Amino acid sequence: MLFNFIVSIGIVSDIFTRLFQFLDDPDERPWVAIGAFAIFVILGAAWIHQSQVLPGVSVSDTQLSGQVIDMYWNEEGTQALALIESASGSELMLRDSTGTWTPIDCDCTPTSIGGTSSSWVIGGADGWMGMIDSGPDAYLQTRPLEWPSGALDIVSLDGSSSAGWMIAESGNGMRTAHTWDGLSVSNGTAAPLSTIILTDVEMVSGGSLLIGHDLSAGNPADGPTAEVLIDGANVIGGAPVLDLLHLGAGQSFHTIIPVENGPWYNAFIGIVAGGDSTYGIQADRSVHRIPGAFGSDTIALDSTGSLWMSDGDHIETIGMGDESSNAVVMPASIDVDISSMYMAGDNIVMISVDGAERISIDPSAQHSLLHSLQLLGDVLLILVLFAFGGFGGHALLRKHDVI
Repeated sequence: MLFNFIVSIGIVSDIFTRLFQFLDDPDERPWVAIGAFAIFVILGAAWIHQSQVLPGVSVSDTQLSGQVIDMYWNEEGTQALALIESASGSELMLRDSTGTWTPIDCDCTPTSIGGTSSSWVIGGADGWMGMIDSGPDAYLQTRPLEWPSGALDIVSLDGSSSAGWMIAESGNGMRTAHTWDGLSVSNGTAAPLSTIILTDVEMVSGGSLLIGHDLSAGNPADGPTAEVLIDGANVIGGAPVLDLLHLGAGQSFHTIIPVENGPWYNAFIGIVAGGDSTYGIQADRSVHRIPGAFGSDTIALDSTGSLWMSDGDHIETIGMGDESSNAVVMPASIDVDISSMYMAGDNIVMISVDGAERISIDPSAQHSLLHSLQLLGDVLLILVLFAFGGFGGHALLRKHDVI
């Protein structure tokens, strides 16, 4: 009755009459089917592409005047501490809740930063150490460490004002791992192999994880090579114990992510990433390659449990249980070369190579949009099925002279 009512209306009647005559022509039906299939494919491809374009993305000026070496954010994602490399050397910059960056004059040569979302520790040349508690009254506090046999340059550190881990370098270039308790620094422990150069340390459940590279692997002219992962165990009143967990071929590891909650927590205490692969470390210190996670230049773990990875050319994400990573398509207006990623509150913050631009991504926006697109897609599919059913039914009834 609906179609009879429509075709009974003047011009509309003529249009629909011509349309149904066209559909009734046996010679035209193959072309109609091909055209419908082509339209379906085009709409489907457009739908898939749109679902991959990342929502919740914003680009802004960092207001930093140098390359970002490292950065730590508070839990709300409003304050941050950054270590940058400028024309005048390494500098510390503190970001307040209004987004304003202020240089910190520490009367030192800062070399590394670490800590938690509520308290940041800073290491420097000649054994200098400081700390900053995030909050409206954030300020630099100097920690006069007591070294057992002369102060060393701090290469990497993680912990709090009361205790933590560090990698230090002596004047001859030898690097050792140390712990601190209060102001007292332990004796150092060298890497399990004399050819290993320690580069980074992070505290995890039951101790720490350290990464580095092996001078005996590959051609030194090609830069750091070999995947080196070491477990660190604290010894009260003595030097820490280091055990080699993994030594493999490939590009060296660049990031250690302690896992303290979320979907990965039941499987791993930490995740390490390098240029060729990504691994998870269990509580028993067994090392397992994460299937589907590709090699990267930088990586971050968001609050929903997704790993964000970039190799400089493209960005992909992978969640716990995913068989493969998913490519992320940035909006066409964004063309930024990414050098590092950080977790800032619930957002992922990406910094450009020159440190001038910042990309902020809200992971929850992607999940909300994908859910909305799925619901809208279901509705459109139902409408398309009704439309084809209506036209097909009408053509069938006309063929048998029912209407």
